[in-house]
Amino acid sequence: MKNEENKFEAVRKKLIGMRLNLIRESKAEIVQILDAGGKYNGVSDDGDLADVAIRDSLQAANLTRQRFKLKAIEEALRKIDDGDYGICEDCEEDIPVGRLNVMPFALRCIECQEKHEMTSSTKKEISAHSSFFPEEESEE
Repeated sequence: MKNEENKFEAVRKKLIGMRLNLIRESKAEIVQILDAGGKYNGVSDDGDLADVAIRDSLQAANLTRQRFKLKAIEEALRKIDDGDYGICEDCEEDIPVGRLNVMPFALRCIECQEKHEMTSSTKKEISAHSSFFPEEESEE
């Protein structure tokens, strides 16, 4: 039983290290975004201002990715505590060790992750296109 409890201790330590690095990177990114004085130095025209806006947008997108990764890391740590780490959320099969070594916060096996991404992508496309085709008003 003791071996089972320590089975994922190395993974837990790796995940905690990843979480700390991610938080540190996110804080630095936020400081850069909020540093209005520094980012507008040398801005002399609309082109420069557009460059600053694009940089802010890229940093915000990066923060969003970091937030999703942090949530996945937290979920993986919870799964270790609950004893169901390494089990695919969708098919409930074991996630291959190779995948967990590369991505210790993986919540799905590769096949289920691909399906999940396809479904998410399709939902985003449908949502984006539905704004172009408003629902027809029903005749009463």
